[in-house]
Amino acid sequence: MAIRIVTDSTADIPADLAERLGLFVVPMPIMFGDEELRDGVDITTDQFFRRLVREQQLPTTSQPPSGVFAQAYETLQAGGTDGIVSIHLSGKLSGTVESARQAAQQTAGHVAIVDSGQVSVGLGLGVIAAAEAAQAGASLDEVKRVAQDVFDRTRTYILFDTLEYLRRGGRMGRGMEVVGTLLKVKPIATLEGGELVAAGRVRTRAKAVEDLLRRVAELRPIERAAAAHATTPQDLDYIVNRLRGIAPDADVLPARITPALGAHGGPGVLGVAVVAAPRSNNGGSPAAPAT
Repeated sequence: MAIRIVTDSTADIPADLAERLGLFVVPMPIMFGDEELRDGVDITTDQFFRRLVREQQLPTTSQPPSGVFAQAYETLQAGGTDGIVSIHLSGKLSGTVESARQAAQQTAGHVAIVDSGQVSVGLGLGVIAAAEAAQAGASLDEVKRVAQDVFDRTRTYILFDTLEYLRRGGRMGRGMEVVGTLLKVKPIATLEGGELVAAGRVRTRAKAVEDLLRRVAELRPIERAAAAHATTPQDLDYIVNRLRGIAPDADVLPARITPALGAHGGPGVLGVAVVAAPRSNNGGSPAAPAT
């Protein structure tokens, strides 16, 4: 038996990779009015963005109820496991990790909860590292430490085409309100202490992508990297190719932003996350992130 990993669909991990890693991905609920859909199960990303731009009423999201997590844990335990590490998006952005914690308290067996302080591929990179450690035979405590270590070295940047969806969804973080009042700028956000905060603003999308890549390059040497798009695959291809040049020794994961995050990011949103190499590999501290 081995340690199994549970996460939520905001990790933006491609389905084929999740299957290879043996991940149990809990889908986030998405509501179009009274219609509740499960992220990636009842609605695909393409279907979601078509509806998002077509319908006047914006969709809303919510954390999965604790019962859904309890069922996931029980299913994995019934299949045989030494323990479960359940890793989720920042508790400052969603109540998802609290739902998981409540379920763990009611579940027999060993279930460890990790608040990643991250979202999207920033969450996904830590989940992947934890799953790889589990497959290599690590114990529950070791898997948990691997995940937390990766999150401690992760920097995530998000480029918005517009802040309108974030504003209307009530997810505006520190400094984002000021950026949101400026016209004809492309806002860049990052996560600090699990919260979404403003990192910069650039006049054009092309320049914003270059600014995002500049910030990432300052974090070299890089151990892992990932990029995700919502509706602009050409941007994803460009960013992934650039990341491979910036960090030639790192694994670079291309991904797609799922509906649960697309509801707040809107069309055109991009995400990039990198894990700086540990200090023991570079003889010093990772470079300070650009702000």
